[in-house]
Parts: sequence; structure tokens; C-alpha cells
Amino acid sequence: MDLPRRVSHFAAWRALVPVALSLVLAALPAAGAERDSGTFDDDDGIPAERAIEWLAAAGVLDGCNPPANTAVCPDRILTRAEAAKVLVLLGRHQGLLSETRPGTLDHFVDDDLTWGGSAQPLIGHLADLAIVHGCDPPANTRFCPDAPLLRGQVAKMTVNTLELDAPADYEGPWTDTAGAFFHESARVAAYHGLWDASTGRFGGHRQVSRAEFARTVVAAVEPGLCNENPFTDARVEGVGERHASVSLTAYAYDLQTGCAYWMNPDARQQTASVLKVMVMAGTLLEAQETGRPPTAWEMSQLTPMITESADPPVRSLWNSFGGSPWFADQAETFGLSQTTAIGDDGQPWGRTRTSALDQANLLRQVLLGEWGPLEAGRSVATDLMTSVVPSQTWGVTAGVPDDRVVAQKNGFAAGTANSVGVVYDAAGEPDYIVAVLTIGWPSWEDGVPVVEEIAAWVTVSLSSQ
Repeated sequence: MDLPRRVSHFAAWRALVPVALSLVLAALPAAGAERDSGTFDDDDGIPAERAIEWLAAAGVLDGCNPPANTAVCPDRILTRAEAAKVLVLLGRHQGLLSETRPGTLDHFVDDDLTWGGSAQPLIGHLADLAIVHGCDPPANTRFCPDAPLLRGQVAKMTVNTLELDAPADYEGPWTDTAGAFFHESARVAAYHGLWDASTGRFGGHRQVSRAEFARTVVAAVEPGLCNENPFTDARVEGVGERHASVSLTAYAYDLQTGCAYWMNPDARQQTASVLKVMVMAGTLLEAQETGRPPTAWEMSQLTPMITESADPPVRSLWNSFGGSPWFADQAETFGLSQTTAIGDDGQPWGRTRTSALDQANLLRQVLLGEWGPLEAGRSVATDLMTSVVPSQTWGVTAGVPDDRVVAQKNGFAAGTANSVGVVYDAAGEPDYIVAVLTIGWPSWEDGVPVVEEIAAWVTVSLSSQ
């Protein structure tokens, strides 16, 4: 796959694009391609997606909405019965547990009706092996199948079920497990990298979500599934402490492994000029829907808007398609559910609020065509975003070797400094996507070094050699 470097090829492109794009339009299917969301439709793009889908493919994990089982409810708190089921089925899948229970004793009085009775033999299997005990010591006659599990309990169950161990001289990183019933299990879990140990705190009394549990148990049996998380707890805490008045969020997606990573995922930031990617996408979609390449006038607006971050073309383009209602519809058109577009005439469109995840997902549609309505015009978008003027190639380029291609768009205004883009490997294939959004700086220039610091974490963790 040959891509333009960080220089403009517009003269040659303008001469060829009408013919080339008409041929592409004739060969492509109708617009509106939908995303292949895998087994579940509510885990797309989240950090646990790769682990969740691995467990589903192994027959270990079912959905949370039977009988359809199209959702996995990743943010829901894990229950004791759910953990028992996953661990037994995973242990059997890995050949660590027998296909049938080693005993026949009915250990608990409150699990016979859970899931129509199907939970009881799974819970019983772990109880036969003394991996789980009751929730009402010392009697231990009840299991409390619907009660939430804590991280310390998950560590003990996981380590024991999957027969994990650690060298006796490995001290472990945790500073908050001494004297706890899960101290040894947390030490072993740290040795196997089941949780981020960068802060030294385990948090054994925290509840665990279904997504966190999936990532934990898969890390135990498939440690090479994902690369190292660029957004370690220590890094995130450190940059947050140094810039306490600034709101920071980031998202990275590894196109080689399908693994995703988040930093402060609940944050919604102002887009500033990062918004121009959405305006470009809508413009290219208008051309596609009328069966033509972008007009010369549209290109005269798109080119400075993306390569130089010129502002006047934003309203010029959306007004040409019907005004601010058209612009406001673009977030819905491209499925950006965490984006609230501001497009009314005279209002500051750069205050449109978005998430790092939405911005990465927009790039996956517009530049990579993984899903979404845009089927034609992606080469136009790539050419524009790889031809940004040198003064605006900061941000997601941090740490990227000079011989690599980066398709990017930065947003910078007042106290906002943002950078989003796709980084390609040495062979010209898409390597990873990163979006870094920050707001609250004295001036946007003050934010650039931190945006680049965060982007460099991603480069180090995800960049292909």
C-alpha cells in the first residue's frame, strides 16, 4: 500500500481524481456498510473487546441478554456465579479442569435455582476443589450467587483455578495487600501481569466489572494477546498530578492486534479544529451520494481546511449543504454517539464536545473504511491528512520515525490542544490510531508538550518495528 508522505501531491491528484473516483464509485457497493461488531454489539472499541471476543470464541463467555446474547454488558459488576462459570469453562478449555465435577456434594442452599439450575454444577465444581467457599462463614452454607465479587476474591479464584504460581523470591509490587486474605494471590497475579502494577496499589476491595474480569482471565492464559498498555496507572496519575487544572483524555487502537486502550474515558472535550475531519467526511459523503468526485470548489475548501486548519471553509462547506442542521447531523451519520455538535450560525463550532473514542472511530471510517457510510473518497481524505503543513505535524507524530506516514489533524485554540491520527508502519499499512484531547491550558501552545508526551507513550507501546 503506497501512501503519500508528508508532502502535497495535489497537482497530480486533481488531474486524475475525476476518472479514478468514477471508476471506484462504479465498483463499490452501495453506501451504508455496517460495522462487524463480532459476537456482541456493546463492546466495540473498548479495551476489553479483544479479551471478551476471545472468551466468546472459546465458548467460555455468553451474553447478558439471553436468549439473543447479542450484548455482554461490559460495565456491569461481575457476580459470583458469573465468575464461577467463566473460570470453570476456561479451566476446561485449557485442560486444567475435568469436564465433569470431581464430587457430587450440594455445597450451598441458594444456588439451585440460579439460571434455571445451570449454575449449580459449575459453582459446585469449584467448591469440590475448595477454590470457592460460602459467603456466610463459618457455616458456609450459602454462596450468594448474585452478589458482586471484589478484586481480591477474583485474584484468589483465578490464581487457584488456572494453577498460577510465582517464584518464592518474587516480592510483588503491591503496597496495600499485607495481611489480606488475598495477599499471596495478588502477588502471583502481579507476576503474571494480570493487573497494572505501576502504582503499587492493588485495590483488593474494589468491585470488578465483567470487562475487567475478561481482561484479567485472558491475560492469564493468553498473555501475548495485547501489547503493553500505554496508559499505565502511574503515567496517568503522574501527568494528572502535574497538570491538575487540565482535563486530559486519550484513546489508542492497535490495528495489528485489535486491542484498545483508554485514558480517562469518561471525559468529553472541545474539538477545536479536530472537528474539521467530520466536516471533510460529510463533504466526501455528499459527493459519494450524488455519484461524483468532490467539485473543484469543494476541494478548494477542503484543502486549506485540513492541511492548514483554515477556519472559513468550515461554514462555507456546511452552508453549501443546507446550513448548520446538516453539520449537526454528521455526528449521527457517522455513529459518533459521544459527540454533541454545535453548528448554529454564529456559534463557536469548535466548542463541539466529543470523546477520544469517537474521534478514533471516525478515523477508522474515513481513512480505513472499516465500517460506516463513506465508501468513496477515502484516498482524498488520506491525501489531505498526510499533507498537513509542517507547523501542524506535532502531536500524534511524537516518537514516530521519520520514514513512517502519519495521517493527522490537530485542534488548537485558546486553552485546547488536541491531536488525532493514524500511524502507518514501514510497509505503508495502518499500524495504530491515537486520539489525544486536552483542555484547560493557559494557551494551546502550553499543551503541545503534554499531548506529545501522551502520544509518545502510544508510539513506544504500539509502533511496529
